[in-house]
Amino acid sequence: MDQVVNQYINPADIRSVAVLGTGSVGASWSALFMAHGINVIAYDPSEGAEQRTRDFISAAWPALQDLGRAQTAVPDFSMLGFVQSAGEAAAMADVIQENVPEREELKARVLTEVDAAADPEKIIISSTGGIPPSRMQQHCKHPQRLVVLHPFNPTHLIPLVEVVGGKDTDPRVLEWAMTFARSLGKHPILLHAEASGHMTNRLQFALVREAVSCLLEGVASADDIDAALRYGLAPRWALMGSFMTLHLAGGSGGMKGILDHAGPALEQWWTPGPTPRLTPEVKQRLAEAAEEVSAGKPVNEWVQWRDISLVDVLRLQQQVESSSPAATNPQTLPKETI
Repeated sequence: MDQVVNQYINPADIRSVAVLGTGSVGASWSALFMAHGINVIAYDPSEGAEQRTRDFISAAWPALQDLGRAQTAVPDFSMLGFVQSAGEAAAMADVIQENVPEREELKARVLTEVDAAADPEKIIISSTGGIPPSRMQQHCKHPQRLVVLHPFNPTHLIPLVEVVGGKDTDPRVLEWAMTFARSLGKHPILLHAEASGHMTNRLQFALVREAVSCLLEGVASADDIDAALRYGLAPRWALMGSFMTLHLAGGSGGMKGILDHAGPALEQWWTPGPTPRLTPEVKQRLAEAAEEVSAGKPVNEWVQWRDISLVDVLRLQQQVESSSPAATNPQTLPKETI
């Protein structure tokens, strides 16, 4: 799966990507592409988009440099250019990467435009966080080349991307997307079914739902709810997921041992609490919770701290993965991770 040989461009030969929409996701992708020597042909009709994108890339560059992705001290902005339409960007670039807001009618208009402007062998990647690709393919005359590469914030740092095909996606495009993601230092996972929100958001927001429920029920303060995640769950989750955590909780009996021993309790613990509704009162409680956990400091200060700190976390994660039992016995790894 490391090379794809077909009518689609080899990921190693990509020289330019059309980035459609340069909000936080598009600008973050742009920084990552440029760090890997790929030119960005951007389109974003919002006022001040080009300067905001440059500012974002400049701020993201030190972390990319620390991770060994960027080889220069500062970004080379000759690699970034803005054009006047999505179709123009699509016609000029080797690959098309879409990040427009999560409004299906807007995505439909953009996809219709770029599908008509770009040669049929040019792959269209979407960053959509929840729209199933089959629905987006309905707006394309060449639906086989559309694939979702769903990243996680901040895109230029977090390794995970979800690769999701629609009912008309060429299987070779899925293979291509996995290879392309790896070439950018990403850890792609291939989803075998479409779902609203894909999969990782489904996992993430199940936890968010329970955190909000605990807050509204008065179980703990916002600070302590976040502390439970940061100091109780997150350290283990940086090493292993839910299945491995349960497996190790069973001691020598493993997964079977914990299910036989604590099955009824587990069923009680994983039964969701009441699903909170985002009423005006709940929104106000969550705004107050945000002030509490952020100590009233501006978001941009927390973003800067997060990105600097993530570099250390990612380095540690890479270090411990290289010494895991799976790493010392590669044949036990799933095919996609070898």
